[in-house]
Amino acid sequence: MLRRAALPLLKPRQFQSAVVRQSLPQLQLRSYSRHPNPSQGYQVPSSSEKPSPKAKASLRDVPSPSTNFTPRKEDQPQPEETTFGQDPARDLDDVSESVNQAGQRSVREDDKQSVNPEVEEVAEEPQQPLPDLTRGIPSTLDAELNQALRAKQKASSSSSSLNITEEPSEEVPSPGGQRPGDDIPRTEYISSSDRKKNAVFRYMYIVLGLGAIGYSVYLGRNWDTPEEEKAHEDAPSGWGFGLFFNRVRARLGSTMSYYRDPVTRKLLPDEDPDPNLRYPFTLVVSLEDMLIHSEWTREKGWRVAKRPGVDYFLRYLGSYYEIVLFTSQPMAMTDQILRKLDPYSTIRWPLFREATLYKDGGYVKDLSYLNRDLKKVLIMDTDPHHVKHQPENAILLPKWTGDPNDQTLIQMIPFLEYVATMGFDDAREVLKSFEGKYIPAEFAKREKLLREKFEAAQAEKRKKPKKSIGGIGAMLGLSKPPADAAEDGSLEGKMVWDRIREQGQKNYMEFERKIKEEGEKWLAEREAEEKRMQEEAMKSAMGGWFGSFVGGGKKATEDPPAVEEKQS
Repeated sequence: MLRRAALPLLKPRQFQSAVVRQSLPQLQLRSYSRHPNPSQGYQVPSSSEKPSPKAKASLRDVPSPSTNFTPRKEDQPQPEETTFGQDPARDLDDVSESVNQAGQRSVREDDKQSVNPEVEEVAEEPQQPLPDLTRGIPSTLDAELNQALRAKQKASSSSSSLNITEEPSEEVPSPGGQRPGDDIPRTEYISSSDRKKNAVFRYMYIVLGLGAIGYSVYLGRNWDTPEEEKAHEDAPSGWGFGLFFNRVRARLGSTMSYYRDPVTRKLLPDEDPDPNLRYPFTLVVSLEDMLIHSEWTREKGWRVAKRPGVDYFLRYLGSYYEIVLFTSQPMAMTDQILRKLDPYSTIRWPLFREATLYKDGGYVKDLSYLNRDLKKVLIMDTDPHHVKHQPENAILLPKWTGDPNDQTLIQMIPFLEYVATMGFDDAREVLKSFEGKYIPAEFAKREKLLREKFEAAQAEKRKKPKKSIGGIGAMLGLSKPPADAAEDGSLEGKMVWDRIREQGQKNYMEFERKIKEEGEKWLAEREAEEKRMQEEAMKSAMGGWFGSFVGGGKKATEDPPAVEEKQS
């Protein structure tokens, strides 16, 4: 029986956990002796019974490893030398003592390994190169994050090593030292300052909401005067949600019109009351991709190219049309370009983005603000959105992309000259006959057909000459041909617009001659006039600023009545 109990202890021992190794030296081992009378049976000694002197003498006391007392060699009884197997009790004691010694050695080795594990971990990490302080102090965020990650992994590993009874999937309570609530995600954590900010924002939203409601009620009130109600016929006064909403929309529209509508209802001054001194038609011309083309390159930056034939186009048609430049670009960006494009002021009225109407995410050139009869207005543009309010007055051309061989402007001159000199009452009817067609090509085709008919008629007249007394008298020098016949030009075989074109060429050549002779003088006078106006504006500004301190403001208020009396 004792051999069966001792055999498991003699087998190789498997790895034991740290808890078992720590608890093993504290166990009190007991030794048993052979009963002198085997016939009475084996009894396990009890701690409550007092052993007999014989039994006590036969036992070999095994010191407990938990006590620090070490008996002296002379006090220890000298065991009798016996071979293994003769005395089972002695064999059991020897085996127990060897097991205790092996357990103590394994515990001491584990304690040595766990004295400073952080030092071993630090030693295992590769050494990082020192930072270059000449480039500034490096950030320690990466090192702090790595240190925090290692500490978290160490805590999880230490906590999981103690989990020997629970399931591995169950979460082990965090060790002491951590504050409650550390496991809450950062996204769910709200500090006191954040709570204060959120409260301020909530109050601000409430105030803004109440203000918007009060402002809407104020805008939806009835019209104050009958004139306002008459000006807004689609939103009359009255009670009702529809009427209230219409008044709010009308008042908001009038407020936003400052940013959306042109600066004034009349972009051009009134025409001359004398019909002989006014132009028969008004030609509105776009600037971008019509007269010029802008592009940007990395090597040269922004560059602006002038379209071929611009000077001839403007100076030739300047005697037939009131030319207006209408661009969607701001005045600050376009004014200097216009000074170089038209130095002799062939363009009578320049209009910029401030004169456009902003609608549907783009700028619209509304011709109704020009203060001109729309029957006598034509507009040349490249963007359909610019002319969406008056498409029947528009001549849409493809955008010019910088081609130096382009001749579109030169090809448009015969058609525009024909419209201006043929005495049409409504230019829109002429444009309607060219709808959906390329005007220069279509007009050249129609002109060719009319010229062929005219030449055929002139050939028939030559075949049948008319003889009359007047003709004979003219041949003899007795009379002169009629004045209208000389002006008609039909005797020479020329069409009406041929004579008009010749007159237009003469006007253009005369204008070019004046530019060569007096162009420098015109530019000098223009520069002097601009300088004088700038000085006057500066003096008025300085006078108004200085007069507010010395009493000049009172004099300025008294001057206007005298001016009004002088004008009256």
